[in-house]
Amino acid sequence: MNSERLGNLLNEIDKRLGRLGKSLGDPIDEMHPNSGVAKQIAALRAETRRQTSKIDTLKSADVDQLEAMVGDLREAASRALPSSHSVVHPVKSILTDEVGLTNLISGLRIGLTLLGPDDVLEVVPGQKTAAFQFGFTDDVLTVVDQPLRPHQREEVVALAALEAAIEQGDYVNQDLEQTNVSPRLRDGFLRLQAALASRRNIVLAGARAQICVRLVNGESDELSPSLTALLLGHLEGVSSALAQFQEWRAYCENAFAMNVDPDSVRKVAESARSLAHEVKKTSAIDPSVSDALETVVGWVETEPAPDKRDVLSLVRSLENIWSAVTKALLSLGKEVLSEARKLAAKAIVGLLLTTAAVAIPVLGKLPGSEWIQTAYTFFKGTEPPKVP
Repeated sequence: MNSERLGNLLNEIDKRLGRLGKSLGDPIDEMHPNSGVAKQIAALRAETRRQTSKIDTLKSADVDQLEAMVGDLREAASRALPSSHSVVHPVKSILTDEVGLTNLISGLRIGLTLLGPDDVLEVVPGQKTAAFQFGFTDDVLTVVDQPLRPHQREEVVALAALEAAIEQGDYVNQDLEQTNVSPRLRDGFLRLQAALASRRNIVLAGARAQICVRLVNGESDELSPSLTALLLGHLEGVSSALAQFQEWRAYCENAFAMNVDPDSVRKVAESARSLAHEVKKTSAIDPSVSDALETVVGWVETEPAPDKRDVLSLVRSLENIWSAVTKALLSLGKEVLSEARKLAAKAIVGLLLTTAAVAIPVLGKLPGSEWIQTAYTFFKGTEPPKVP
């Protein structure tokens, strides 16, 4: 990474520290509970600017020093938090690294080690279990099927349970057609049935089932007791069927282990919605991609405290787009690909860089998603300068 790009990272650290200092009010009174935090911010900004002034000689030891000072800032924030009162959020954001200082320091370290395409490819995973996976078909990025993969020992029982749930779903939807339930409820169960009957995507079926549970609970006062019992009984059967698949069980365990606050979910959703809007403008991306993004965003935006499984689908769907595009673009030198595929991958990376800024600090802190920060930093560093 050249000196200009390293300087951009240092400037970004300085800007974020400046905003952080303003949010604290820059207390100068020694007795103020945040004075220690303010001093550490000032010291870190001074060191950042000093390194910027001699960027051509930046060394690993200098990055180590910045990293140590970030640690000192966190310690000061930890001491100040119990007495911070009106500015508790800025102080807490230092402890959780919501401001993304760690990721920027990592970017400097990556730049100094001259991370190349092969290095990035090594950390990029394949498509992960999620509501949506992506790949290229005829040089166009699109949603790809996810065939069911039951473990050999559970295959017979799992598939039999799924077939029973599908059969029961047909009866349930026939009954719903004869009632005056809301169109939203009827549509929810039709979508669930379609997901089950496709026999392709266990996570999408699970997400549709969760939506139906919320719909039934939300409209239970308007439903007859017998219909409510029928719908909930069917959903319990669906849940039992899904639980027979080890892939769904592992997915749920990963979701429940997530620790992400509502504000971070909002930022990731904002990034995904922006990306969905932008991908509609290019022929290099199939409309199914924007539909998928809008779907996972909708799942987390309909609830004040969204289900963690829906949050994981949002995160992993974004991951899967990054993975598909990164592998396509960085494998260009290893495979004979069409010029259209090359142009498509480059165009999509441009959209990802444009829309990902608010999500990267969040994704970079989630277990298993840290690699996106590496890819983002690499592509950002190789991005051609914009013409004024």
